[in-house]
Amino acid sequence: MSHRGRVERVLTRVFRNDWSALTPPEIGRWAPDLSVSVVIPARGGQRRLDLALASLAAQTYPEDLMEVVVVDDHSSPGLRLPPLRPVHCRVLNAPDGGWGAGYSRAYGAHASTGDILLWMDADMVVGPEFVEAQARWHHVHAEAVTLGRVRFTDTGPQSPQEVLARVRSGTLRQTLDTGRRHEWVERLLTQSDSLRDADHLGFHAYVGAAAGVRRNLYEAAGGVDPDLDLGQDTEFGYRLWQAGAVLVPEHAATAWHVGRAGTARTRLPSERFRTEVLAEFMPHPHLYRERVPAHRRRIPLVHAVVDVAGAPYDLVRGCVDRLLDSAETDLAITLVADWEGAGDRSGAPGGPHLDLRLVQANYLREPRISFATAAPRTGFPSPYLLQVPVAWGLGQVALSRLLASAERARAGLTELFSATSPAREAGVRLWRTRALARAMRVRGEGEDLGDVVAELHGRYRIHAGEETLTDLSLYRSVPPPPRADPDPLTASRRRLGAASWRGAAQGGEGTGRRRGRRAVGALLLSVSRRALRRLRRTGVRGTGGEPDV
Repeated sequence: MSHRGRVERVLTRVFRNDWSALTPPEIGRWAPDLSVSVVIPARGGQRRLDLALASLAAQTYPEDLMEVVVVDDHSSPGLRLPPLRPVHCRVLNAPDGGWGAGYSRAYGAHASTGDILLWMDADMVVGPEFVEAQARWHHVHAEAVTLGRVRFTDTGPQSPQEVLARVRSGTLRQTLDTGRRHEWVERLLTQSDSLRDADHLGFHAYVGAAAGVRRNLYEAAGGVDPDLDLGQDTEFGYRLWQAGAVLVPEHAATAWHVGRAGTARTRLPSERFRTEVLAEFMPHPHLYRERVPAHRRRIPLVHAVVDVAGAPYDLVRGCVDRLLDSAETDLAITLVADWEGAGDRSGAPGGPHLDLRLVQANYLREPRISFATAAPRTGFPSPYLLQVPVAWGLGQVALSRLLASAERARAGLTELFSATSPAREAGVRLWRTRALARAMRVRGEGEDLGDVVAELHGRYRIHAGEETLTDLSLYRSVPPPPRADPDPLTASRRRLGAASWRGAAQGGEGTGRRRGRRAVGALLLSVSRRALRRLRRTGVRGTGGEPDV
């Protein structure tokens, strides 16, 4: 196993979400070795919890590799363990100060120990292959997120003993399966070939009431948000998607919500909740995000990165100001440089860090800009990472066109090149975060990251005109080179000219006298210049080979 929060290296390369590349072992004909923790958030409903635990006691997965953690969300009276339950089963009381399904799931995941996390609601009865059918996918691919099949029934078994008897007789499915299901999930599965052809909204199929994920991927995605009591499944599914998860529908892992109250609790959040709360955390879908004011967008659609180390202040302003002025406003910008070194004021006022201090002072109060000493590896949890070389300036609609092209082509990497210099390493790169995260886990030594992303998610290239992509290095002012000490005649002329300019600028008392001196000085300067030019034209030289003036 890898370190916590880091998904181990993946060998099988899955193109987008086409899980057909994976071959799980056949149910009942393999030997698992990963432990599983089934986490059940519960608030009241002891009778239904007894039925759920009875169905888990009849699982085909080895009992020594399975634990069940019930998190009691401040029930009154408190929940207890029934006699008919899995061998390794415990009830944890949610700590004071936290409540709700999101908090209970996050706390249960933290307190559990399994390599694989499986979620289940307390009002569910599951089939005997519920755990095994999902765990087999996690044994063959660390990025797999399994989606059990959720059904609804108004009536079910009346006792834990009846649940166990129906499992053993093979009649549980016939008793509970009334055909009621999550219509929007079934519609999404049908339209996307069971998610094999899912687009950027494939995460909507994630339902936390019957899903499984490897613990390392769970932690890499940040875990369930404990502050969200409603909609935490959708929001966590979004983050799993951006982390590079492969969503796999597993129809053999069936779970039934028992009773009308359970049906009501598992509905999607209302449209108002999705547009006013969830859309703050999720840039997708665009329809909901467009209704959220810019100052409430916690997670930007695009995370732009500009490495400004060693760049002149004017060049940085030219690049960054164009990004801030983009028609696509749902973005945040990270400027990368040695900002700690820039704060060292022990050197000369015009030292090498002066430009960085000017950049930081200029953008310190811009809410969309942050400063970092190292570039982020991905844009997570934003769907896109935009890499902009500091010498390139994007046109006002360039980013919008890049995003539209990436969505239309479903590309993992969209590259924008200048039409005048289409070099491989030049231009702007827009990375799809989920493709980039997955590529980092499969890339071999010496492989180009862009080529791996193209293999996993596709690549799209655009050659842009001057109005879309501008080479700022062609227009910035270059400081003049240092000059040698001037000869006495040149210095005298410069001092004379400067004195004349100061006299003209002052005015006031004595202006007439200064005008007279200025006229005489100008006349002398003009005569000396003409004499010098005449000598140079005639080519008069002394014995030393230098002009004889």
